[in-house]
Order: sequence, then structure tokens, then C-alpha cells
Amino acid sequence: MAAIFFDVDGTLVRWRGDYGDVLADAFERADATVTDERLATYDERFFQYFGDFADDPSRRAFADVCDEHAVDAEPGELAEALVAAEFDAVEPVPGVESAVEALADRHTLGILTNGVPDVQFGKVAEIGLLDRFDARVASHDPAIEAIKPDRGIYEAARSRVDAERYVMVGDDREPDVDGAREHGFETVHVDATAADLSAPDFRTLATLL
Repeated sequence: MAAIFFDVDGTLVRWRGDYGDVLADAFERADATVTDERLATYDERFFQYFGDFADDPSRRAFADVCDEHAVDAEPGELAEALVAAEFDAVEPVPGVESAVEALADRHTLGILTNGVPDVQFGKVAEIGLLDRFDARVASHDPAIEAIKPDRGIYEAARSRVDAERYVMVGDDREPDVDGAREHGFETVHVDATAADLSAPDFRTLATLL
């Protein structure tokens, strides 16, 4: 039996449009004016807080936006609006549903993702697949606080499942393939834009495993 862990963004789910549109939608839902400067400040501050494992990095980033750009909105309301906008904008990556169903019959499936647990797992719930994943590991779980490709997050995944083989499936070369391989995982790269794919699509993945 293998424990097969999936990345979330770009692997299980994708945006229907550009993420900038999702972020702009959050401002609009909170009745706040969207400007390029406000979007840029949010992005900069979010990744700063995210990298520091700050509590609720999205709300903190929006608080900075409100302070620096005189936005007449509550940071918490903007953060909630962004989560709602993200959930409304995700769709399954083509082929992922049938692959997950086929693999779940023979292996233990897990999620191994960078991000805030409720948000990342919520995206998978939105496409109707969350209950197929018995192990769920997110970088910003307070018990983990390790971002792919750091060793700690892979060790956390191993601790959740006792298996003969550990496999990482993802679209991002450095964390999902190189990082996982360095820490003892077999890897499957499903990025259709890459030139040296291990598996070009999820149908192939289901047959390989």
C-alpha cells in the first residue's frame, strides 16, 4: 500500500480565472474600491506574514492595506470575503476527480499543501473530494509550521500514515518534486507545461499507481 499525498493549488484545484481577479472580487464584496496599489500591498504583506507563520496572515495583510491606503473596510471582513471569493473561483483540475476515486480504492490518500489549513482544505471540499483524503497536512497548522520543501512538513506527512511507499503528486517542481524526493518520497509531476513529465495527466497517474 502506498500513501499518496497531493498538493492543492495547481494539482487538485485551479482558478477559473486569474488570482488577481479573485482578490479584486474580495474588495468588491466588502464594498471597497479596488486599485493596483492596494492589490500590490496586499500581496507583499500577505507573503511576508505567511513566511513568518503569523496568525491569520490574510487579515493582517488587509489591515496594512486599510491603514496605508485609507480603505474604509474592516480587515476581518475583507479576509472573509477573500476566502469566499476563492471558494467560488476554484474548480477541479481536469481528470483529478476520476484519478482520486481510482487511487482511493487501493491506497491511502493525503493532502500535503502550503497554506492555512481551513482555506486549503476548504478548496478541496468545494470540489467535493475532501472526504477521500484521510491524512491532511498544511504548512500553517500550528503543530507543523514548515513550508515545502522544508523537511518538517514531509516528516509530518509521514507521521500521519504508516505505509510501505510515500508518493508526492504536485505541479510545482521545487517543493513538490525536488523537495519531496530529497525527503524520501517518490514523486509524480503533473504540470502539463513541463517538458519532462513523470505523468502528463491524472488518467496516466491512476494507471501508474
